[in-house]
Amino acid sequence: MKIAEGLLLRKHLEAKVEQLKPLKLNGEKGIFEISTTRKAVNENVDEVTTQIPKVTLKEVTKEFDYYSSELRKLDGAIQKANWVFDLDFKESAKPVEKKEEKK
Repeated sequence: MKIAEGLLLRKHLEAKVEQLKPLKLNGEKGIFEISTTRKAVNENVDEVTTQIPKVTLKEVTKEFDYYSSELRKLDGAIQKANWVFDLDFKESAKPVEKKEEKK
């Protein structure tokens, strides 16, 4: 993999980890649990509402862990390349502003 490809992949992996992080954190707080509420409509009828998640905390955690792991491995490879290769770049002289003379 070229370094440019690795840096682009790193950007995508980091975005995916950031996208999944709130789901994982909220999942740990119970957002993926089945919940039921009962509210009295009148004295003979209750309204029962059940919330059933479409995904499980286990699924979100598995995906989060996968992308986090891939990001860490890629960061290690980029760091290794950083110590092995030097960039062939010479900084140019900074332009100097000319001051106008007062007449």
